[in-house]
Amino acid sequence: MSQVDRSFIGEGIPYARAYQSQDSLLDMGNCDAFNIAFTNNRQTLPNFRGGGGNRNVRERVTDVTATIGLYDMPETNLARITRSTVQAIAAGIVTDEPATSGGVQGELIPFKYLPDLTAEVTVKTAAGEPLVAGNDYLLTPHGLLRTAISDIDATGVLLTYTKRASSALQLLNGSPVELEIVIAGLNDAQSGEPYSLHLRRVKFGMLASLPVFGQEYLKLEGPAELLADPLVLSNDISKFCQMDIVSKAA
Repeated sequence: MSQVDRSFIGEGIPYARAYQSQDSLLDMGNCDAFNIAFTNNRQTLPNFRGGGGNRNVRERVTDVTATIGLYDMPETNLARITRSTVQAIAAGIVTDEPATSGGVQGELIPFKYLPDLTAEVTVKTAAGEPLVAGNDYLLTPHGLLRTAISDIDATGVLLTYTKRASSALQLLNGSPVELEIVIAGLNDAQSGEPYSLHLRRVKFGMLASLPVFGQEYLKLEGPAELLADPLVLSNDISKFCQMDIVSKAA
């Protein structure tokens, strides 16, 4: 009887929600890697009766870790691996927002929020005198650039603009998160045959680095640990993860 090819090239979509919640499982985005690693503690009992070798051996799994490679950077993904809290910023009008300045040519005077530059922006001196775009300042998506002939001085300016809906991530301001993750996978070596992986309790670690400048697409490499799920009480069910694959007879 010939052996049936069961080679495997995995791809798919990871979905996540908070552990022990009834939240919706939401797509984590474009993911090129999801690796699970096992660390064993190995103890041996040498054979002292002659002939060498071991009389017994004991192996115990001490760590179950995972690494995920994400190319999509919504605030949720970034917050999970930088221990950030996320503040939702609603769109709306900001009136007479005070901003400091030094009266120096080329200085950046930033907006507090991301501005909608399709809407009107009004800039005044601290005394309320109007300033003119192109003459006193150049308008950018991040703030004002003071010109050489500007009337902006060290007393600051007042900014009126429309802020865009955005998210403010306060890095290192939160706690590690625990997630339940379900991978809806396809085996590309078997014409897209489906498989699934259910990770019951995943605790994300800290991102090693965040390259905010670069020449390639940013990849978030999030370390994580698969923890034992205390809600699993049956001995014939894994406390860590379950993988479902299609069975085919040889």
